[in-house]
Amino acid sequence: MLKAWKSVGLFVTAGAALAVIGGVVTFATARGAAVPPQAGYTVQPAPGGTIEGKLLWVGKPVKPEKLSVTQDRSACGNMKEIYPIEVEQGGVAGAVVWIDDVTHGKAFAFPKAVVDQKKCMFVPHVVLMQPGQVEMLNSDPVTHNVHVYAHFNRTSNHMMAAGSSPVELTLMRPETVMVRCDIHPWMQGYVVVAKNPYYAISQSGGAFTLTDVPAGTYHLKVWQQKLGTKDQQITVQAGKTTTVTFKLGS
Repeated sequence: MLKAWKSVGLFVTAGAALAVIGGVVTFATARGAAVPPQAGYTVQPAPGGTIEGKLLWVGKPVKPEKLSVTQDRSACGNMKEIYPIEVEQGGVAGAVVWIDDVTHGKAFAFPKAVVDQKKCMFVPHVVLMQPGQVEMLNSDPVTHNVHVYAHFNRTSNHMMAAGSSPVELTLMRPETVMVRCDIHPWMQGYVVVAKNPYYAISQSGGAFTLTDVPAGTYHLKVWQQKLGTKDQQITVQAGKTTTVTFKLGS
């Protein structure tokens, strides 16, 4: 059963704005230690099923936003073309897909979250992480700053000169954190702190896969910065694959 699009909530805290996904959790872990389960989620590995799906684009062709560059043109170029929705091979890439109401299952095993600043853009534009640290890099020959806008985590601002050492940000509470560069205002990215291990970022064609999902009925959600949030009820059976399609349009 499909539900209507919901606009992404914006919160303002000490001048910060962000879009929020998921609930709140407070816990701490030593760097490099296994992430403990959040409140309401229990690690109980068991035979599960697989969710395979696609986020199909059914809207009009997406036009880029063209922004003039006024400084650091040698590194950034003269103009930036930014696509608010990334459509590849008929599907929406770069969107976040997650099971919102799963209460037990596998443990976190996400790869290390790393965001670079290349050609005056945050790369990748959206990164997924388990509660812990995300590493911020600057591969450009110019100075950037990483301004973190958060509601449940700590808001911070870090200057990063060319050639500077990586900056590690600690984000322990599930939400979607926005990062911006105040020096180059078109630079904006998102760090999604997951509240359970069943999250994915859609790839080319809008494809995504979630594995080892406990049998049950859940709400599967999709978030994209321009489109907002959409959800669909799904049922997963152990040892079987559930196929899901979302049709997205502006």
